[in-house]
Amino acid sequence: MYGYSCNLLTDTEVITYILDYLTRKQGLTLEECSHVIAAPFWSTIAATEDEDERNRLSYMRNMFSSFLITGPFSILVGFNGGMMALNDRLKLRSLVAAEKGHTVYFSSEEAAIRVIEDNPDRIWAPRGGEAVIVTLEKEAGR
Repeated sequence: MYGYSCNLLTDTEVITYILDYLTRKQGLTLEECSHVIAAPFWSTIAATEDEDERNRLSYMRNMFSSFLITGPFSILVGFNGGMMALNDRLKLRSLVAAEKGHTVYFSSEEAAIRVIEDNPDRIWAPRGGEAVIVTLEKEAGR
């Protein structure tokens, strides 16, 4: 589909192609991509108070409906300057995030983060379908 050829026949390969298509070919942000592949339920969209946001979410849900991933997943996506963590909208796969100073950690288990950083400033489990996007800080003058 859309000029991609799946050679590995894995979910990871398909998600990679979906993200490439949505970001590079359609110009969506990673936040918008998260609203496509882990789209909010129609009931959640209908309950959104902000009309512009409700219309935007409805448009993306309709326009890119074939890219909704309905099974369990947790993904980390690296990009030039940062990364995004995202899990399925039902939170069938676990995802935990933590921060310590300027460092961000992601794992499927809190215990794994605590092996590396035993006293994080903040630790949380993002809601299902909630993208956590972090970017690298740029040094002054660079």
